[in-house]
Amino acid sequence: MTRRSNGASGVRPIAHHSLVDRVTDELHRAILNGDLAPGSTVSIVDLCERFDISHIPVREALRRLESEGVISLRPGRSALVASVTLEELENIYQLRKLIESDLCVRAGASMTEERLQDAEQALAEYIEIEREPAALAAKHHAFHEAMLLDEIGPADANVLRLLWKASDRYLHLLMDDLDHQPATQQARIDEHRELLDLARDGKVDQLRDAWVAHLESTERALVEALTARDADAAAEA
Repeated sequence: MTRRSNGASGVRPIAHHSLVDRVTDELHRAILNGDLAPGSTVSIVDLCERFDISHIPVREALRRLESEGVISLRPGRSALVASVTLEELENIYQLRKLIESDLCVRAGASMTEERLQDAEQALAEYIEIEREPAALAAKHHAFHEAMLLDEIGPADANVLRLLWKASDRYLHLLMDDLDHQPATQQARIDEHRELLDLARDGKVDQLRDAWVAHLESTERALVEALTARDADAAAEA
């Protein structure tokens, strides 16, 4: 017999949904900060006790993070934080350069004053934000998204969200090596300023080249930092 709908089948439980969101955000923050280190095992029981909640929202949060490739659920009551590798890092940036260079050409050709103002505001917030990984990541993505927004379709958005979150792990695990010195921080700010200036001047080809160069400079710095980190770990072993 067919069960009749009560008319509310498409409505999500708000309290449960928001709790899962908060757990997901906190776990993501801990992974970005390195509090949950790459390759470490996470106990679901321990997380439930720490958050003082049932296992249901914790498991759902871990499933979300698994879909992003940063957590692997294991049989039983644990999960494994994904390792960071040079191969994965290079794959992430190869895809980012391919997708974002195409998007920035299309966005640059039709950039509106409203979009430029949004990007300017996002850059100002990125400059002023405390250098805490999760907050910095959000402002950094807000700038890139503001620049590309008019050309980002639903499929683009899904892929970019995964790639940006994947690259975040490397950026913020290695932040001390990348952005510890004020001069290094300023260089990254200047790269973003150049992208905005080129978009404002309508220099689409130069914008594409600068965008790819920006990604490549970040990738090179990450490769160097990760290589040094692995060498130090091997020496201590």
